[in-house]
Amino acid sequence: MSERILQVMVGGVIPLNIGSIANVELLELLGAGAFGSAWKVKDCNTGKLYVLKIIQCIKPGTIMVERVRLEAEVFVPSDYIVPVIGLCEWDGSTFLILFEYFPGSSLDNLLLEGSLTDKQKKDIFYQTLLGVADAHAHNIIHRDLKPANILVGKDGKVKLIDFGISKFKGMGLTVSGEIIGTIPYMAPELLLYGSKLADARADIYALGHILYELAMGEHFWARQGWRELKDFARYLKQTPPPTEAIDCRDFKCDFFREAHRVLPSMVKIENSQRYRRIDYLLSDLGYIPDLPEIPKDLNLRYPLLIVESGSNKGARRLVNIDDGGCLVLGRADIAGDDSSISRRHLQFMRVGDSYYVQDLNSKNGTWVQGITLEEGEPMMEIKHGDRIKIGDIFLRFAFAREI
Repeated sequence: MSERILQVMVGGVIPLNIGSIANVELLELLGAGAFGSAWKVKDCNTGKLYVLKIIQCIKPGTIMVERVRLEAEVFVPSDYIVPVIGLCEWDGSTFLILFEYFPGSSLDNLLLEGSLTDKQKKDIFYQTLLGVADAHAHNIIHRDLKPANILVGKDGKVKLIDFGISKFKGMGLTVSGEIIGTIPYMAPELLLYGSKLADARADIYALGHILYELAMGEHFWARQGWRELKDFARYLKQTPPPTEAIDCRDFKCDFFREAHRVLPSMVKIENSQRYRRIDYLLSDLGYIPDLPEIPKDLNLRYPLLIVESGSNKGARRLVNIDDGGCLVLGRADIAGDDSSISRRHLQFMRVGDSYYVQDLNSKNGTWVQGITLEEGEPMMEIKHGDRIKIGDIFLRFAFAREI
């Protein structure tokens, strides 16, 4: 039997036999690396576009083979991750992975162009966080988050790509001490002890560098004139030693009000001091989920309480805080017959342009951003994006005009 020839060239036709896709034609080279290339292809039967990743020259029976197979198994039901279609094992050293095609530009190219508005930067980072959160929820750590692996469509839609060195929690496919990833975005614990230690905090560290890059226009290393790992090592050996991997003293972000407070906790050198979960990060950045349809009779001059979660199906989605001075809310106002909420649970008060909240000796208490409001304590100021828990219900305080 004659050996099959892989036609890796524009116009080449490759038999895949992945599901209903028999053959694809290579249309355009999208990128190339040490182990292979990525191509824009079309199904020869339907004309539908895909991306084909061709991975070659892998030594059979090695850990790299298992990594390729795992990448092809990455399935995260997310609007922010390019899905895998399937894998074709061409021979013992060549593997073909087929992905959905997403027409977009990589974030690193958009940053080089310097044309992104503050709103676009904010939207891109939010969507990136949501994609990473979806991956983490399915026990997948990306381990190579960087602008080159973030695609942005013309409509602003964001998709994450390249889970080739991702880690499935509980599955060890890293040699002890092995460093894999892109060094300027790699957390210190990975550089010191190897990528086997990667968890959600390593991805959050990389996201901190991406946030800095979006805000400041260049990577922190580039801003410092660093070119090699030894430059970073010299920074870490300062006296006293820094607690963050980025010197945040000159950091300025025009698209997130809380970024100056959030970034240091994303890039802590000690991972035990870093954010552990994306949802904590989203909350501190003031992320607001998509609003339900807003009734026409709501006055958007005043803030809203968005009911985010709760077991009571009769809970309202929106509560408009339209009283000019003081407003008392309870069970009937928020969640019908939900007995976890007192009849008079909490009150909101406006003083000038600021809003305050106070618990009214409720039976199950009130929490604001994780802080318990005690009976008799002074009212606590709340701001756009703050999360409030009353009984079994989570609320989000928000100004619709700022969303």
